[in-house]
Amino acid sequence: HFSPSRSVRCRTVVTSTTFGCAFAKNIPRILPAWVLITSGNYSSEMAQLKAVLSAVLLCSAVALAQDIESCPQPPKHYSELGCKPIQDEGHKCPNRYECPTLTDRDGEKCYFNGHVYDVDSSLSMADQELVSCSPACRCNNRTTPASFVCAHIDCPEFFGRDDSCVYQYTSRGCCSSNKVCGKEVEKLDVCYLDGEQYMEGQKMYPKDESCHTCHCQKGFDNSTVVGNPNCYEFTCGIEVHNSDSVMQGCIPIYFGTDRCCPISWRCPDDKDTVIVEGRLDVDEPVDPKMQCTFGKLKLNYGDSISSDDKCVSCKCTVPPMPHCIQSRDC
Repeated sequence: HFSPSRSVRCRTVVTSTTFGCAFAKNIPRILPAWVLITSGNYSSEMAQLKAVLSAVLLCSAVALAQDIESCPQPPKHYSELGCKPIQDEGHKCPNRYECPTLTDRDGEKCYFNGHVYDVDSSLSMADQELVSCSPACRCNNRTTPASFVCAHIDCPEFFGRDDSCVYQYTSRGCCSSNKVCGKEVEKLDVCYLDGEQYMEGQKMYPKDESCHTCHCQKGFDNSTVVGNPNCYEFTCGIEVHNSDSVMQGCIPIYFGTDRCCPISWRCPDDKDTVIVEGRLDVDEPVDPKMQCTFGKLKLNYGDSISSDDKCVSCKCTVPPMPHCIQSRDC
């Protein structure tokens, strides 16, 4: 207890921020020890106390951020549908997500990137840039529910490509914006990624981050992809291309991993059943928050959906939506 009226000052035993960082993950359960000494002037010790506390709190925040960064990336549909990660007590990483009520959306409106579009309205410039290879997207109600209709684009470099030239792209551009040929190619900067050489302006596709695209620029740092200013995670455009599937309660099918875009969708069928896994007693109480919903079915964590396709496995692994993985071996 600290009381200035008693002419008591506190001095921390913790004199190093490194030591403070060692305990940061245990804050607030563990606090530094304080030694009481008598003195008529305690201002400098109070300043030291504040400095050390600030350092420890900073270390705690850094430690938490590092823990979050080490967590697996969420399935792509959660990030694109605006679902929020929920980290329950006792879990270092999010173990479930809270999603908007997708099946109750207004069927006369279109949705993308957290924005609502009326019929006949076009995507904003910022949203359109996210799906640049599907230009001129407009909300259309010729189908129920309403959905986006976009133009089809064929880039000029797809036809009669000159392999002796370098086709350059803007960061998020779909088609090349410039072509460099002849001796001018020798003046371009060079980038290296995954053992491959690229020329300035070219797009690069990292092997270990399949949903990222990098842009070869002068000074490109190939030591990291995530967080690299010249790399970005591209948008699948699920709400643009698959809004009807989303609103019908269908679930995504990924190829090999859920790190990038779905290859197809599976919709509910009256013949679907739940395959119980990982529980000895099927009647044991379960947490509703840790359940997935698929049509009329409720799946507990670890349960699967019956399937006639041996190559596709659909499970409840990250509530509230099950998702499917198609085996690479099929």
